[in-house]
Amino acid sequence: MTTDQRVAALEGLGFSARQSRFLAAVALHSGYCLRRQYEAFAGIQYGKNVRQFLDGLVERRLADRFTGRADRGHVYHLHARALYRALGDEDNRNRRKGSAAQIARKLMLLDYVLSRPDAEWFATEAEKVHLFVQRFGVPPEALPRRMVRSSDEGTAAHARFFLHKLPMYLSGEPPVVHFVYLATEAGGEGLVGFLDDHACLLHRLRGWTVVVIGVKHSAGFDGCRSAFDAYVKRDPERERIADLTWYFAKRQIVEQGDLSQISVQDIGRLRALRQALATPRHEGLYASWLATGKLEVDSPVDEASTTPSGRLVVEPLPFAYEQFGSLPGVA
Repeated sequence: MTTDQRVAALEGLGFSARQSRFLAAVALHSGYCLRRQYEAFAGIQYGKNVRQFLDGLVERRLADRFTGRADRGHVYHLHARALYRALGDEDNRNRRKGSAAQIARKLMLLDYVLSRPDAEWFATEAEKVHLFVQRFGVPPEALPRRMVRSSDEGTAAHARFFLHKLPMYLSGEPPVVHFVYLATEAGGEGLVGFLDDHACLLHRLRGWTVVVIGVKHSAGFDGCRSAFDAYVKRDPERERIADLTWYFAKRQIVEQGDLSQISVQDIGRLRALRQALATPRHEGLYASWLATGKLEVDSPVDEASTTPSGRLVVEPLPFAYEQFGSLPGVA
C-alpha cells in the first residue's frame, strides 16, 4: 500500500487526513507515541482537539494509555488489529507490548521519522524489498536476510529480509537511500554488525548514507564514527570470498560426518553462514567447489557490483527519555 492508500483507509475509520497520516507513521514505525509527538506533527498546542483525538483512541480500544513515570505524560500504544488491518499489515509486531527499553527505542525512532516529514519512508519488509529490487535493480539474494523455518515440519524454510526492523528513507536528487541506525551501546559493535548484514546490498549501491541517531551526548556516537571509518576501509569482496571458502570447507567436513574437526567456536559462525547462504546461487557455487576445488565467483551478481560510496551522519535527538530508565533504549 502507498501512503495515500493507507491514509484513505484510516479515514474510513473516522479519522481526518492529518490524524490518519500520524497514525500510519506511529503504527508502522513504532506502535507507541506521546502527546508531544502528535502536537508537533499537527502543529497545534494541547487543547480540545488533541485531547479528543487521543482520548478517542483509548475509548475506541484502538490504543492503550499508561504512564512510564508519575511526573510524566501518558504513553499511547496502538494495538488494535482493525487499525493495522486497514494499513495492510495486520500482523505487524508493533502491536505487541514492549519493555520500557523497547518503548524508548520505538519512541526515539518515531521522533526521528516525524522530524523528516518530506522524506519518502520505508518501514515494512515488503516496502524495503520492493524499493531495492524494483527501483534499484538489486537481486533479492543481495538483500540482508535470514532463512526462517516454520514450526510446521512440512513447510520449507523461507527468507525474511531486513530483520533489524529499522526504518530507511530516500532523500536528495538523485535519491539516495538513508539507513537509520539507533545507537544503544557505548562502542560501535552494533553498527559493525548492521553494516556487515547489509554489506552485499551496500556494495551494489552507488551512494548510501547511514544516519546514526540517539540521545544527546550519547557515548555511542564516537564509537559509531570510529567503527564506520574502519568499515569503509575494509575490502568486503575479499572478506565475502573468505567467508565462502571457510563455509564450504566446514560444510564438507560436517557432511562427511567428521564432527571432531568442528570446534564450539565454529558452530555459531557455521550456523549463521548456513542461513545467510541458503540460496540456489550459493548451492550452485558449493556444488561447483566440490567438483573442481575452485571457488568460481565471477557470476553476473558479482559483475554488477559497484564500489560502495557511503557516508555517516550523526543526528542527536533533542529529547530526553528518562521516564523509561537510566539507560533508555539500551537495556
